Amino acid sequence: MKGNSSVRLTWLAVCWLALPGTAVLLFAHGVDVPKPTAADLARVQPPLPGAEHFARVLLETYRNKLDAEQMRTLDELGGSLRLAEQIRAGQAQGLDPKDAEYYRWRADAHLLRLIEQLPDVVALDFQPGRPAHNPDSPVEVDQQFNLVLLKVVTGDGAVRFVVHDMDLTGERDPQACTIPIGARGTTYVLLRLEHTRTDQAVTHLVFQSDRAGSPGYRHALKFVFRPSGQLALAVLDENGRPTPVLLRLTARASQRLIEPAGACDLREMMNAVTGLPIYGPGRGYMVYIPGPFQGRYWVVPKAFEMPLPAGEYEIHVLHGLEYEPVRERLRIEPGGWTRKTVRLRRWVHMPRRGWYSGDDHVHSRLMSSEDADRLMAFTRAADIHVSNVLEMGNEMRTWYAQRGFGPEFRVRDGLHWLVPGQEDPRSQLGHAIGLNLRAKVRDLDRYYLNDWIAEEIHRQGGLYGHTHVGNSEVKTLFTERQMALFTPMNIVDFNSILQTKLGLDLFYDFLNLGFKMTASAGSDTPYGGTVGCVRLYAWCGRREFTPDRWFEALRRGHTFVTTGPMLEFTVDNALPGDEVRLKPGRPVRVKARAWGRPGASAPAKLRLVQFGRVLREVEASSAEETELRLEAKVDGGFGCWLAAHATGQDGSEAHSTPVYVLRDGFRFWDVTQAAMLIQKQLAVLDEIETAVAEAVRVMSTARQPLDYWNRWPAEQAVQIRRRIETTRQVYTGLLATLDSERAARTPRPHPGAAGEALAPPKR
Repeated sequence: MKGNSSVRLTWLAVCWLALPGTAVLLFAHGVDVPKPTAADLARVQPPLPGAEHFARVLLETYRNKLDAEQMRTLDELGGSLRLAEQIRAGQAQGLDPKDAEYYRWRADAHLLRLIEQLPDVVALDFQPGRPAHNPDSPVEVDQQFNLVLLKVVTGDGAVRFVVHDMDLTGERDPQACTIPIGARGTTYVLLRLEHTRTDQAVTHLVFQSDRAGSPGYRHALKFVFRPSGQLALAVLDENGRPTPVLLRLTARASQRLIEPAGACDLREMMNAVTGLPIYGPGRGYMVYIPGPFQGRYWVVPKAFEMPLPAGEYEIHVLHGLEYEPVRERLRIEPGGWTRKTVRLRRWVHMPRRGWYSGDDHVHSRLMSSEDADRLMAFTRAADIHVSNVLEMGNEMRTWYAQRGFGPEFRVRDGLHWLVPGQEDPRSQLGHAIGLNLRAKVRDLDRYYLNDWIAEEIHRQGGLYGHTHVGNSEVKTLFTERQMALFTPMNIVDFNSILQTKLGLDLFYDFLNLGFKMTASAGSDTPYGGTVGCVRLYAWCGRREFTPDRWFEALRRGHTFVTTGPMLEFTVDNALPGDEVRLKPGRPVRVKARAWGRPGASAPAKLRLVQFGRVLREVEASSAEETELRLEAKVDGGFGCWLAAHATGQDGSEAHSTPVYVLRDGFRFWDVTQAAMLIQKQLAVLDEIETAVAEAVRVMSTARQPLDYWNRWPAEQAVQIRRRIETTRQVYTGLLATLDSERAARTPRPHPGAAGEALAPPKR
């Protein structure tokens, strides 16, 4: 395609990387992608049935079965598929769907070339007069891959591709052995075998066309499996005691993930509710942490033994952020035992410093001792001290049932606790959380009145907070609505700013309006990954630990959130969440410290943030540094908020709740942004009013009695509008306060700042 015009993709260049259990296509900046010519597009043929899915499975599973030439063809195939995908997604300006079809066609061509090169293809030719495959001929299966490639020929005609999963567990399972093929032509079938724990197996296969009247073909294959050995694996904590862990077991040759024996089955308690295809086979959960240990893990509660095909394996073990992750290789010998003991090591012990971890957002059924044992194993495997188990509701019903609320329904194992709570309401006004409840707070006739819900939660001694605050780009969750409407009511105890990644936009907006904002974090398991992959730490001191002390620390704002680095932050010895009163003529003294694992969560940068701007910053001078410290004297001006933000070398992050520096007669807000931010919140209130009006219109004109999504805001429209007006008056009052404060302040380059900001914060 020399001489073609090209489009410059500023995001990506074609390069496949093999990761455990997957293959990922990366691109480099500034790659020129040729735009197909009219002649190129004229050559495009219709898609080969099943080709794209078949190709993706090959990319994930076949890499280590190929030689160098075959690998080059596989990479070309992957590159063409990825380009087609990116063009379809609109990520290549100047290219359109027709161009995507060109690259899809190129991928089909690469696949046809590759399929003729692949080793160990079993040919089954059912054309009359052709020699039949001998069913007694052994088909050797490498159990590290558990893949068999068939070429099924039924005549001259089109080529198609099929991926078929065959579970050899059942004695009688005709569906597992019925494979769809083309009526006339060639069908390539990739069999993915499961539960092959035997020396050999003869299996009947039925190849059936979906064309009416077409014959089916019956055949038998004799699978012969390579010998297995036995693995015995135990994991001990730093004190030599057995402990639950998150564990991944990978066959090195195929990168195939193997479910460990005895892994906790949480599917009925968690996965069955979601209805989303986000988990894949088995009982594994994604751990979304920066660096090479990200991936799928299983909750393994105790030592186990299991057979494994002979060969090389890799194990990854995680036990929360305070422990060194483990990555080790082992070899399984045929017919023998491999016994392995993994001993965990801490790199930090936060409870000894008075900080205890928690996850504010875990969804699971908790109705029996069996449920409790499994969920406690998950919590201990992640080394979380307070796992808040939330019953989840919407405008119609609830899920993840709890057997009760209050201290008598907590579950304890040493310093680890399960505490029932709720994520409810979940509505057009966002998602709210109630922690440390004594009774569920739910009344559909007041479902949109979060101030009433918060009052009931507080009456019980619980905490009310907003979740998904860090996901401000996800408009469908309506987080910005609940923040705009309910934050000025001073009912919010915490805001969850860390879920998979840190999000600071809304958090900073309301701090800059002078509202206190306590930082919290939640994994949103099972939707967002594993328990504890993000976490908040609460300062409980060195007294005997109890969940009540942890909730009190959260209420006071004595917290920081993290995916890796640890933080210490004080202003005049005040902890995050505390207030510091300004004394005339004296600056406040700030101390911040961040530390982490070498080469991973060890901090690359530590920032002092004021009004969302970086006031001071220190950087690591080498990759060997594991700790950064920052000390500064800061002029508090007329009041401000100060916080610490650390970024790890691996991209992990930590952020503290602010310390509030107060001066009598003034808010701790940013007067340079306040007017703009107030107008922004007033616009969100207008948006809520529009949504309520639309709900009223739908219910009054469309006659939709079963539309509960619109029914409750329509029925509660008067109360919602009354609250909107009350909150609007708060914002209007803040505008008046802003005018009076501006008049009272001495002009400064940056009110409340000690100097120019170094850089805008990363949001």
